Amino acid sequence: MKSQLLPYTIVLFGITAVILLSSNRKKSYNEDEVGVVKLAPTKIDHHAVDSCFEEKDFTLELNDRVAVYLSESFSKGTGKLLNSRKQINRFVAKGKLVKIESNEFYTINKMRYSYPFLTNGAKVFLEELGERFHFALENTSLQCTRFKITSLLRTTSSVERMMKNNKNSIKNSSHLHGTTFDISYANFVHNEELTTSEVSYLAGVLARTLWELRSEKKCFVTYEVWQKCFHVVVR
Repeated sequence: MKSQLLPYTIVLFGITAVILLSSNRKKSYNEDEVGVVKLAPTKIDHHAVDSCFEEKDFTLELNDRVAVYLSESFSKGTGKLLNSRKQINRFVAKGKLVKIESNEFYTINKMRYSYPFLTNGAKVFLEELGERFHFALENTSLQCTRFKITSLLRTTSSVERMMKNNKNSIKNSSHLHGTTFDISYANFVHNEELTTSEVSYLAGVLARTLWELRSEKKCFVTYEVWQKCFHVVVR
């Protein structure tokens, strides 16, 4: 009798094992699925909602050094180091320098060691940068945001004063040539107060825009950590 029941016992045991194994697998899959939801980073489309996830950090590639761009900056700039506001005014009268003013794309920050002037070519580049940045933010909640320019043309005397208070400043600065300006990546102008994540997103868009222009050989760019700005030298 026992020998006759043995095959049925084996079959019943097998069916029970399959049911239990299937149940455990289903439970384990659900737990893993929940874990993925909790741990996986979420990518959000900024064109649809109020925040965004930048895939690439372009600031890592914005690392041009003074030795690379200084000579070209001088030759494409004023061609002479200016030491006073009077000399700046003479170059403006000759058409070699033009005044830079706040507009729909950017604002000029209050500057202690700089004067709001650039060469004509540098101004044309700045307008293109502003337009591209503006376009990149179209159809987002941050459209019409403006970036801040924190430094422009310097004179030899203003550089000397700056070096007394800023250890990172150098005597042979490209800011002396009228081809260079600094843009803050920590502060932007918007019609509403910006959150930390929005400022981070704007900095990423600005970095990407500068990287594109740099790739087109229109400028050199250095990401400055301590000054919290992009140091831009027009080619």
